[in-house]
Amino acid sequence: KIDIREDAFYNLEFRDVELEEYAEKVHNELKLHLSQILTSDNSKKEKLTSWEYSVVSVVAKIVNNANCVAAIQGTLRMSGLFQHRETTTTTTDDDDATTSSRRRFVSFDERAVKPSKLAQSMRIYTMFPQMPDPMPLPFTTPEELQKEIATRASVMAKSGRDPHKDKYGRVYTHISTSNVSNTIHGIYLTLDATDMPNLDEVSGRDLFGTERIEREWVSLEELKVLDTDGENIGTDDTKPTFISGFIVRQLVKEGVISKFKSRIQSI
Repeated sequence: KIDIREDAFYNLEFRDVELEEYAEKVHNELKLHLSQILTSDNSKKEKLTSWEYSVVSVVAKIVNNANCVAAIQGTLRMSGLFQHRETTTTTTDDDDATTSSRRRFVSFDERAVKPSKLAQSMRIYTMFPQMPDPMPLPFTTPEELQKEIATRASVMAKSGRDPHKDKYGRVYTHISTSNVSNTIHGIYLTLDATDMPNLDEVSGRDLFGTERIEREWVSLEELKVLDTDGENIGTDDTKPTFISGFIVRQLVKEGVISKFKSRIQSI
């Protein structure tokens, strides 16, 4: 599901028509891309396992919903990349949409942000938690829940339960706390902004793009994405340190994030 209303950004106080139109274009390209993956005569489909095909089908169904446009727009706003640069120059009524776009940190006419290219960069990552088995009863005390977490590994070892995957072969991405955890399918659109100018001026934003959020530089080693040597992919559960560590680790594995540029901005 996507927890955002279709009209979330319609308020005139912070409505951005250009960004809204761009998000709609990305949405259309994303629907097309997912449809192509699921088409029977597409070679990509033949490479999908039944689990992967099921995931893509679920994602495609959710993406088809109209409120997905708002979700995409919220993502673009939070990145800060599409905000207008602060300027002391007085604008005139002659400024058209193109000029407005170019006043942004990243303008919509750059090759890197063509809607089709952004949609093609799509990656789907599933957060699949290792939960207790059996699940604790509703009246379990906090002390007993903490004990369950502390002893889960030894209990699994004694019972013969695989600590890395469930009985259907689905691989755990992180260790859950002692409760029911959702399986989350996340859609990630990647944009290489490495050589784009003025990046040091870009700050993260809240969902509506109105509140600035200072960024902090954090190394991939600190986030447990890489081992302390900075070379090898980490094997520790990243969730206690960085909830999205699994996602970043996958991006490093696939070469989207370079190990040799091993500091990322964390909001």
